[in-house]
Amino acid sequence: MGFRGQHKNKRDANEPDLFSELRAYGLSVEPMDKPADALVGYLGRTYLVEVKTPKGKLTGAQEDFLETWKGDFHIIRTIEDASNFARAVRGGQFS
Repeated sequence: MGFRGQHKNKRDANEPDLFSELRAYGLSVEPMDKPADALVGYLGRTYLVEVKTPKGKLTGAQEDFLETWKGDFHIIRTIEDASNFARAVRGGQFS
């Protein structure tokens, strides 16, 4: 069950493909509205993931959030980014 609801933000067109790539590596992906596009989990660790198009920029609200956020936050733009992120997560690089 997703956390999507009252906020009907615009989704990036590449999001389904990037989420599929993460899932193909065995990561859990839970779409949500904010502060990022998804919670991604693997072996008890959780990551905030934002999907952007190759030239997409963070919103002002996301920039504000990141000023005080002390956890993981990753931006993926391409299938290659998604694969690299998934391999890094599986390899324990973000632990």
